[in-house]
Amino acid sequence: MPSVAAIVDTAFRLFIVAELTAKYIALCALVVGVMGYWASGSNARRSLRFQGMILGACAALVAIFGLSAFYDLVAYVMGGSGFLPPGWPYGAVGASELLPIAQAVSGMLSFLGLACFSLGAALWAVGSPCGQTRTRGYHGVTYGLVMIGVSMGGTLFTVFASVFTAL
Repeated sequence: MPSVAAIVDTAFRLFIVAELTAKYIALCALVVGVMGYWASGSNARRSLRFQGMILGACAALVAIFGLSAFYDLVAYVMGGSGFLPPGWPYGAVGASELLPIAQAVSGMLSFLGLACFSLGAALWAVGSPCGQTRTRGYHGVTYGLVMIGVSMGGTLFTVFASVFTAL
């Protein structure tokens, strides 16, 4: 069985790849949108299509950077450089082997949730209003936010449970 650190490290590497891919997709959509809008001339339908691509790409970039900043802020408030406070789980490691596994699952959910959200936001920006790409992007954003919420909720629950049992 792989160690907790190896599982979390693998999920973090997947998140890095997905986040960079999503940023590049959104930047490419922004460039294509600007170039298409500029080249559309008097064709109102093409102009409107490329305006939507520009707005969607900008929204995707703002969402990607904003969610990363929000998640970093929550991680900082909860314990400085790491997601959990220093000394977690407050001496309970010897009592139960489930706490490190729960920590690994929480870390994996947070990284995978950010990856799903980032790729979903980029795909949502690129897709046409009734297309399959936009639908998959919407589902990616939804699944990503659910995974992030579960990760934060599980981590908050274990932190507060450990604090109350230590009192």
